[in-house]
Amino acid sequence: MIGDKIRSLRKARKLTQEQLAAYLNISPQAVSKWETGMSSPDLDMLPRLAVFFRTTTDALLDFDRQRIDAEVETIVSDICPLNSDAESCYREALKKYPNNERLLNGLLTVIPSSRAKERIKIGEQLLDSATDDAIRLDVLRLLAQTCHYIGEQAMAENYLRQLPELSFLKNEIASVILKGEEQLKAIGKTEDMCVCTLCTMMELRRQRAESDEERERLRQLRDELLDLLSRDPVYRELADGVAESVKDGTLMKYYE
Repeated sequence: MIGDKIRSLRKARKLTQEQLAAYLNISPQAVSKWETGMSSPDLDMLPRLAVFFRTTTDALLDFDRQRIDAEVETIVSDICPLNSDAESCYREALKKYPNNERLLNGLLTVIPSSRAKERIKIGEQLLDSATDDAIRLDVLRLLAQTCHYIGEQAMAENYLRQLPELSFLKNEIASVILKGEEQLKAIGKTEDMCVCTLCTMMELRRQRAESDEERERLRQLRDELLDLLSRDPVYRELADGVAESVKDGTLMKYYE
């Protein structure tokens, strides 16, 4: 795709492939192969191209980046989550787009906690290179939880301290600010998170209960809450989904 960008810039300057090739001290056939997509310029050629066209290497690559970002978004949002072997799906995508931070973050979320050392190694590498703040926060969360899982409490608390303490959620504010369909989507996302988080915290409190009576009381309270929500058509799907995750044990997986 970078060949399209080079061809566009060359034609804007009203140059032939031969003239561009002469400046770069390469053959016209090499320029032709770039523009037809048969090959791409070497990395050390990009600065020379950028100087010649009075642009930047980032601008030269931007056309490819847009395409890559769109493909990665499809992989992360639509392909891997539906794949029965999501880990292999992410690893295959990383062969095509090595070190892509969105794909690495997706891979981290599907590596089981039993392979904690692998998780931590990838997570620390991603922390050093990630430019997306949302991804950095997600990696810090996962590293804190993973270190806690393997008993490395000091490391877990170190990662925890690097997480900002938020008093609101973006979707929570969007629920008030937005209108129409977008507002309803934000409300739904906030409700999903709140109900899931509340039930998870109730389970954690139940695990810390000092007596069987208190554990049973908290279990009944959680089940009654979900049963009440399931009676309303607006919340039925949400409540049934959380109830199922409680039943099959996946409710706590996010925190492992």
